[in-house]
Amino acid sequence: MNLTDIFCQGRAITSMQRAFAAGRQGHAYIFAGADGVGKFSTASAWAKMLLCHEKTVSEGSEGVFYDSCGKCESCLIFEGGGHPDFQAIYKELLEFTKDGKGKTTPVDLPKAVINEFLIDKVASRPKMSDFSVYIVKESHRLNPASQNALLKVLEEPPGYCVMILLCNSIEKLLPTTRSRCQVVRFGEIDENIIVEKLVEMSVDPAEAKFWARFSELSLGTAMDWASVQVGENGIYGIKREIISALSVYRLGDSLDLAGKMSAASKQISEAFSAKNKNLSKTDLNRRAAKGVIRMVISAFSDVIRLGVGDDDAMINFDQRAEIAAFAGRFSMDGAADKISKAYENLLWVDSSVNEKLIFEELLLNIAGCSTI
Repeated sequence: MNLTDIFCQGRAITSMQRAFAAGRQGHAYIFAGADGVGKFSTASAWAKMLLCHEKTVSEGSEGVFYDSCGKCESCLIFEGGGHPDFQAIYKELLEFTKDGKGKTTPVDLPKAVINEFLIDKVASRPKMSDFSVYIVKESHRLNPASQNALLKVLEEPPGYCVMILLCNSIEKLLPTTRSRCQVVRFGEIDENIIVEKLVEMSVDPAEAKFWARFSELSLGTAMDWASVQVGENGIYGIKREIISALSVYRLGDSLDLAGKMSAASKQISEAFSAKNKNLSKTDLNRRAAKGVIRMVISAFSDVIRLGVGDDDAMINFDQRAEIAAFAGRFSMDGAADKISKAYENLLWVDSSVNEKLIFEELLLNIAGCSTI
């Protein structure tokens, strides 16, 4: 993928192009934005351009635009996934550290990975190109020890070293880390583009529109959820069942529906695991559980949209009748309160609270009861 292949992130790329053209290439960047909006794709395309031996140069409305040629030795090796001057760093690399064999992938990005895959390597000069590029995925998971280990490199980097930290929650990075990096903001993807891309994957247009809105206009997230197969109707079928159940839900249904949600979460997690064998099982379990809770949140969000007459923006536009039935039981203020409580449940997922208890608490709150 080249920089010209990146869409909807023109502002981010233009800011970097201008600096590069002026000879002010940064040594450390924070790419800040939601998951799935193209941060890694852009970082990889930028790295490919920096490492390219025969960069293309063109003039556009925003000024000079540099890109990789796609034909030189560096580009061909980069596309093959074995470029010696490029390293993507992620927490699952723990298994390949000196003392990491057999260790369970942690929630945080451990110091050992940063030490062995970045700090120990930056002193080595590039082997093929003018730069050495390191992309740190999920940098918001860097714990304080890992970030402090990075500081010396961020303060006194070799002139050939470029580090790109991908982050969806910049406030989780230490001020000392943020102050030593150039922050590049990434925005949402146009809904129509997401729908178009999903339809190209043979996703039904109505389902594609739902995933575009459910993902909060994140193409990567929408593609992840739409492409995972669970049973005959996929995760989309599970979503429809949950919304239908909520429309008629009463207190007496709490335990039964919580059990169904927990079972659905496990199904989704197993499907994600089958597709992403190298990712942490714990992370995938949490992604699935949060997804189910967010389906509930989407229903209450739609109650508010109906209340203010913003029907066209409904996430669950495909189940308007069920949402209308749901709305008959909650005021807009009541729906907002339920959303707030559901976000607390999302925090419980990160705290490793028992999944079934989380769903039971969520449903008891909806019914006006609570165990706490």
